[in-house]
Amino acid sequence: MIIFATRFNHNIMKHLNTIVIILLNILFCFCLLWFFTRNAFLRPYAGSTLKEAVTGLLLLGSLYANYFLLYPKLHQKHSHNFYWLSVFFIALATGTIELAIAYQNISLCNAEIIQEFGFFSFFSKRLLFIVGRNLAFNFFPFLIGERQHFRQSWEKEVRIVYQDVRKLDITDGDNNIQLVPIEDIFYCQQQGNFTNIFMVNDKKYTRLGSMKHLQQLVGEEEFIRITTTLLVPFRHIESCKDYTVIMKKMPWEQEPTTFKLEPKTQEEVAKKVVEGILKYRTIVSGKEISKKQDPPKSKRKPTTPPKEKINEVLSYIEKHSNCNSADIIAETKFSLSTVERCLLELKKKGIIEHSGSKKTGGYRVTER
Repeated sequence: MIIFATRFNHNIMKHLNTIVIILLNILFCFCLLWFFTRNAFLRPYAGSTLKEAVTGLLLLGSLYANYFLLYPKLHQKHSHNFYWLSVFFIALATGTIELAIAYQNISLCNAEIIQEFGFFSFFSKRLLFIVGRNLAFNFFPFLIGERQHFRQSWEKEVRIVYQDVRKLDITDGDNNIQLVPIEDIFYCQQQGNFTNIFMVNDKKYTRLGSMKHLQQLVGEEEFIRITTTLLVPFRHIESCKDYTVIMKKMPWEQEPTTFKLEPKTQEEVAKKVVEGILKYRTIVSGKEISKKQDPPKSKRKPTTPPKEKINEVLSYIEKHSNCNSADIIAETKFSLSTVERCLLELKKKGIIEHSGSKKTGGYRVTER
């Protein structure tokens, strides 16, 4: 029973972020429906609570259709103009349906208003107001989607840079930003919104950000998070005994550094530490053997990639205009050097071009 309860709580904590997002969406839907049934400023007066709730559901439907369907399918993968045209069409359609629901007996209920202002003027002004309201609401899913898309693209670029350069940006005691080799990190310890970076030369630096993001940058296959606040590299772990991680003894230490695992996750983490140490040492020994056997190769000019890979990169750019190299790598699974050589060949032939700045721009097919 205790094991079942522990696993149940672990699953809840694992999906806590998703649960919070779902609850916030439900709360948003209830607040919007309550606002529509209590306030007649942003909706036409329908004279019925049920009709007013239906008008709120129409707006909610257009919001979530934009967020889950229109933006990812049309804006990211097809023409932006087609996306905005679709949003306007949905706003116009929902506005027309809303007026039809609210004013089914418009000729009887609003006869005096129509005689004074005219039917066309009254109806068109209301429709224009409601369509504008729908467009304003549908602008928020666009902003949220753009923010998420920009963050994902930025994280892809950052991971490629860190994996290629193998250095981490930190802040020293004088608040100066420096780059230190990832291989020289002894361990990392989180403290509030900052992470303390301890080096093998007995120096200490700080870095702003979460431990989870730091682990993604330095490489999850080389570092392991043994507690909620500690991140250690496999290369500097000596062993793991009695749920205690023993680090390799540094020259400036009298006794090796040890870390006690948390009781709730000590069995799972201890198993991962032992497996990670064996895996890392196997990889390192394999690299050393290959270095001894293989003679040093002379530098040679980069070869032209196969036509199949060039065509695959070109096909992706045709379908996803203004994409960057990180997007191409994530889709094709090619290495960074292969993608760069494919892009270079396509640019030499004048098939593609790079538009915009180096950070926010992307590749697209040239107009012929």
